[in-house]
This record gives sequence, structure tokens and C-alpha cells, in this order.
Amino acid sequence: MRVTAPDEPVLFCPCDCTNDAVFGGSTADRGVAPVIAVTLLVALAVVLVTTVSAFVLTNQSDIPPPAPQISVSHTTVPDGGERTVAVTLDAGDTVATDQLYVIASKPLDIGGAPSSATPANEAYASSRENFVEASGANPPQVGIGEQWESGETIYLDPRGSVQGVTIKIYWNTKPIRGVNPGSVEGDDAYLIAEFSV
Repeated sequence: MRVTAPDEPVLFCPCDCTNDAVFGGSTADRGVAPVIAVTLLVALAVVLVTTVSAFVLTNQSDIPPPAPQISVSHTTVPDGGERTVAVTLDAGDTVATDQLYVIASKPLDIGGAPSSATPANEAYASSRENFVEASGANPPQVGIGEQWESGETIYLDPRGSVQGVTIKIYWNTKPIRGVNPGSVEGDDAYLIAEFSV
């Protein structure tokens, strides 16, 4: 029988059989099981990290940019025998005009001031108007350039009376294509201003 030191754990059978019989093999085979276990754990960790990173990186590209924050005011201005709605960007982010469009509770047209060369005109009203609407090779009717900045005004002429019209301004993550009414691409359009006249 083997004699052990007092602090050494006893790892043998009390019936005096050999350690090889108890643990099923020689001392040289004992290191194989831990190596296999470590290899399997490392392989599992690699698979998990690959799966999680692929999921996270794929979904990050689908997150749309945040919508601009704006504050607008509106009033009505004379337009011959009618009134046109003047909408001014009072505060907030500068917004690319090719990503903006407006809809209302009834068809309307977007354009410049009633006294300008390209006024809003209800004869051209549609269900959706984009801010860069233009005829032919002319610049956009609203006359505010590529960015809608604080202090700039657009004009909206709804069909018939302006009283009781609800107007909504939307920002899209992609530019609006075409004119009158144009086509909105993508699924990410955000309402950034709404008011009733």
C-alpha cells in the first residue's frame, strides 16, 4: 500500500488496487481529456462570437439616422382673392430640401411667395409636394436652395380655402425622386412638423 504525506489527497482505491485500474488508463493518458475540453470550449466561444458579431454588425447598418428637429411657424398671406400659407423655419436643424415633402388634408401646391416668379398655385396641387419641385431645368420653386435654414419661408397653396387645412411636413432618410408629387424611397420617413390653419 502506498504511503502519502498528511496533506496529500488520497487518490487511490483503499482496496490496494492500482491507480491505473481506478482511473482507467495509464498516467500518460490523463492529460488528453482536459486538452479536448479546452479545445471544445475555444471552438464554442469562436462560434458564439462570430454569430453575435455578425448579427450586431448586420443590424447596425439598418438603423436610420435620427430625424432632424425643427420648429416652424405659419401664417396666411394674401394671394389675389385667396390666402396662401407661409411656413417659416424658426429654429432647429438645417434640413436638406431634397429630403423634405409636405402633405395636407387636401391637395396643395408648394412654391415661392405669391409675388415671386414661381408662386405656389393651387392649379398644380397634388397629394404630396416635395421641396425641390421644379418645372423643367428651372431651380426649385420654393427658392430656398439646397438647405432649409432658420428664417427661410416656403409657401403652400391648398385647393380652395386654407381654413381648417392640416399640414404635415415629412423628412425622408433618402432624397425624394421626381416632381409633383415625386416618389418617396425607403421605409424611413418621419413627421417633423404638423399644424392646422
